[in-house]
Amino acid sequence: MTLRVFVSVGTDHHPFARLIGWIDAWAAEHPDVELTVQHGSSPASVEGKNHVMMTSAELDEQYRGADIVVSQVGPGTIADANRANRMPIVVPREPALGEVVDGHQYPFGEFMAAQGRCVMVTSESQLREALDRAASTPTGLRYEAADEGSNAAAALGGLIASVVATPRRRLSWGRVAAMLRRPAL
Repeated sequence: MTLRVFVSVGTDHHPFARLIGWIDAWAAEHPDVELTVQHGSSPASVEGKNHVMMTSAELDEQYRGADIVVSQVGPGTIADANRANRMPIVVPREPALGEVVDGHQYPFGEFMAAQGRCVMVTSESQLREALDRAASTPTGLRYEAADEGSNAAAALGGLIASVVATPRRRLSWGRVAAMLRRPAL
Protein backbone atom coordinates (compact mmCIF):
# COMPACT_ATOMS: atom_id res chain seq x y z
CA MET A 1 0.00 0.00 0.00
CA THR A 2 1.32 3.41 -0.95
CA LEU A 3 1.62 6.02 1.80
CA ARG A 4 1.08 9.58 0.53
CA VAL A 5 3.15 12.21 2.31
CA PHE A 6 2.89 15.92 1.54
CA VAL A 7 5.56 18.35 2.76
CA SER A 8 5.23 22.14 2.59
CA VAL A 9 7.82 24.69 3.68
CA GLY A 10 5.65 27.67 2.80
CA THR A 11 6.60 30.80 0.89
CA ASP A 12 9.18 32.44 3.18
CA HIS A 13 12.31 33.57 1.35
CA HIS A 14 14.51 31.85 3.96
CA PRO A 15 15.45 28.32 2.84
CA PHE A 16 14.42 25.39 5.03
CA ALA A 17 16.90 22.83 3.67
CA ARG A 18 17.06 21.06 7.05
CA LEU A 19 13.44 19.87 6.78
CA ILE A 20 13.90 18.80 3.14
CA GLY A 21 17.02 16.81 4.09
CA TRP A 22 15.28 15.13 7.02
CA ILE A 23 12.26 14.12 4.93
CA ASP A 24 14.47 12.87 2.08
CA ALA A 25 16.47 10.68 4.47
CA TRP A 26 13.28 9.17 5.89
CA ALA A 27 11.62 8.70 2.48
CA ALA A 28 14.74 6.98 1.09
CA GLU A 29 14.19 4.24 3.68
CA HIS A 30 10.49 3.87 2.82
CA PRO A 31 9.98 2.75 -0.79
CA ASP A 32 6.21 2.59 -0.21
CA VAL A 33 6.04 6.39 0.21
CA GLU A 34 4.71 8.70 -2.49
CA LEU A 35 6.30 12.03 -1.52
CA THR A 36 5.15 15.43 -2.80
CA VAL A 37 7.12 18.50 -1.71
CA GLN A 38 6.37 22.22 -1.98
CA HIS A 39 9.89 23.52 -1.35
CA GLY A 40 9.75 27.27 -2.01
CA SER A 41 13.25 28.77 -1.77
CA SER A 42 14.64 25.54 -0.28
CA PRO A 43 16.51 22.98 -2.36
CA ALA A 44 14.27 20.51 -4.16
CA SER A 45 13.67 17.11 -2.64
CA VAL A 46 15.76 14.24 -3.99
CA GLU A 47 13.06 11.68 -3.16
CA GLY A 48 9.83 13.51 -3.98
CA LYS A 49 7.80 15.16 -6.69
CA ASN A 50 8.73 18.85 -6.38
CA HIS A 51 6.82 22.11 -6.64
CA VAL A 52 8.39 25.50 -5.95
CA MET A 53 5.00 27.05 -5.20
CA MET A 54 1.39 25.86 -5.32
CA THR A 55 -1.95 27.61 -5.55
CA SER A 56 -4.39 27.45 -2.65
CA ALA A 57 -6.48 24.94 -4.58
CA GLU A 58 -3.43 22.76 -5.25
CA LEU A 59 -2.43 22.90 -1.58
CA ASP A 60 -5.95 21.98 -0.48
CA GLU A 61 -5.92 19.03 -2.88
CA GLN A 62 -2.59 17.87 -1.44
CA TYR A 63 -3.84 18.17 2.16
CA ARG A 64 -7.00 16.17 1.37
CA GLY A 65 -5.10 13.49 -0.55
CA ALA A 66 -2.21 13.02 1.88
CA ASP A 67 -2.06 10.39 4.57
CA ILE A 68 0.55 12.52 6.36
CA VAL A 69 1.21 16.27 6.14
CA VAL A 70 4.56 17.72 7.25
CA SER A 71 5.28 21.45 7.31
CA GLN A 72 6.93 24.39 8.94
CA VAL A 73 5.03 25.90 11.88
CA GLY A 74 2.71 28.20 9.96
CA PRO A 75 -0.74 29.35 11.11
CA GLY A 76 -2.21 29.11 7.62
CA THR A 77 -0.70 25.70 6.94
CA ILE A 78 -1.96 24.24 10.21
CA ALA A 79 -5.44 25.72 9.70
CA ASP A 80 -5.63 24.54 6.08
CA ALA A 81 -4.47 21.03 7.00
CA ASN A 82 -6.99 20.91 9.87
CA ARG A 83 -9.81 21.98 7.51
CA ALA A 84 -8.85 18.98 5.36
CA ASN A 85 -9.08 16.82 8.52
CA ARG A 86 -5.31 16.36 8.72
CA MET A 87 -3.14 16.92 11.78
CA PRO A 88 0.21 18.08 10.40
CA ILE A 89 3.58 17.19 11.83
CA VAL A 90 5.27 20.58 12.14
CA VAL A 91 8.91 21.58 12.47
CA PRO A 92 9.77 25.09 13.68
CA ARG A 93 12.28 27.02 11.63
CA GLU A 94 15.46 27.84 13.55
CA PRO A 95 16.68 31.47 13.53
CA ALA A 96 20.25 30.44 14.42
CA LEU A 97 20.37 28.50 11.14
CA GLY A 98 19.06 31.41 9.04
CA GLU A 99 15.72 29.69 8.46
CA VAL A 100 13.64 32.54 9.92
CA VAL A 101 14.13 35.98 11.48
CA ASP A 102 13.21 35.05 15.07
CA GLY A 103 12.04 32.16 17.21
CA HIS A 104 8.30 32.84 16.99
CA GLN A 105 7.53 29.41 15.50
CA TYR A 106 8.50 27.62 18.73
CA PRO A 107 5.86 29.11 21.08
CA PHE A 108 3.20 29.11 18.37
CA GLY A 109 3.90 25.46 17.50
CA GLU A 110 3.81 24.48 21.19
CA PHE A 111 0.50 26.30 21.61
CA MET A 112 -1.08 24.65 18.57
CA ALA A 113 0.21 21.22 19.62
CA ALA A 114 -1.30 21.74 23.10
CA GLN A 115 -4.62 22.51 21.36
CA GLY A 116 -4.39 19.18 19.53
CA ARG A 117 -4.06 20.89 16.13
CA CYS A 118 -0.61 19.53 15.16
CA VAL A 119 2.29 17.37 16.29
CA MET A 120 5.39 19.52 16.84
CA VAL A 121 8.86 18.01 16.52
CA THR A 122 12.21 19.73 16.84
CA SER A 123 14.74 17.10 15.79
CA GLU A 124 15.26 14.62 12.99
CA SER A 125 14.80 11.69 15.38
CA GLN A 126 11.48 13.11 16.61
CA LEU A 127 10.35 13.63 13.01
CA ARG A 128 11.25 10.04 12.14
CA GLU A 129 9.35 8.75 15.18
CA ALA A 130 6.27 10.84 14.35
CA LEU A 131 6.34 9.74 10.70
CA ASP A 132 6.77 6.07 11.61
CA ARG A 133 3.94 6.29 14.16
CA ALA A 134 1.65 7.99 11.64
CA ALA A 135 2.63 5.52 8.89
CA SER A 136 1.69 2.59 11.13
CA THR A 137 -1.85 3.94 11.58
CA PRO A 138 -4.27 3.02 8.78
CA THR A 139 -5.68 6.55 8.59
CA GLY A 140 -2.44 8.47 9.13
CA LEU A 141 -2.82 11.56 11.29
CA ARG A 142 -6.41 12.80 11.26
CA TYR A 143 -7.78 15.93 12.86
CA GLU A 144 -11.34 15.82 14.09
CA ALA A 145 -12.63 19.30 14.81
CA ALA A 146 -14.63 19.66 17.99
CA ASP A 147 -16.82 22.72 18.33
CA GLU A 148 -13.99 24.81 16.98
CA GLY A 149 -15.96 28.00 16.49
CA SER A 150 -16.87 28.51 20.13
CA ASN A 151 -13.49 27.31 21.43
CA ALA A 152 -11.61 29.61 19.05
CA ALA A 153 -13.89 32.53 19.84
CA ALA A 154 -13.47 32.02 23.59
CA ALA A 155 -9.68 31.76 23.27
CA LEU A 156 -9.49 34.84 21.06
CA GLY A 157 -11.83 36.79 23.36
CA GLY A 158 -9.66 35.92 26.36
CA LEU A 159 -6.50 36.94 24.50
CA ILE A 160 -8.01 40.28 23.44
CA ALA A 161 -9.23 40.98 26.98
CA SER A 162 -5.78 40.17 28.33
CA VAL A 163 -4.02 42.43 25.82
CA VAL A 164 -6.42 45.31 26.50
CA ALA A 165 -6.04 44.91 30.27
CA THR A 166 -2.25 44.75 30.08
CA PRO A 167 -0.37 48.05 30.60
CA ARG A 168 1.15 49.38 27.39
CA ARG A 169 4.56 47.96 26.73
CA ARG A 170 6.25 46.17 23.89
CA LEU A 171 4.33 43.07 22.83
CA SER A 172 6.62 40.12 22.12
CA TRP A 173 5.92 36.62 20.88
CA GLY A 174 6.90 35.36 24.31
CA ARG A 175 4.25 37.55 25.96
CA VAL A 176 1.63 36.49 23.41
CA ALA A 177 2.48 32.81 24.00
CA ALA A 178 2.28 33.31 27.78
CA MET A 179 -1.13 34.96 27.38
CA LEU A 180 -2.33 32.08 25.22
CA ARG A 181 -1.25 29.54 27.83
CA ARG A 182 -3.28 31.25 30.59
CA PRO A 183 -6.55 29.50 31.39
CA ALA A 184 -9.69 31.18 30.05
CA LEU A 185 -11.69 33.22 32.56
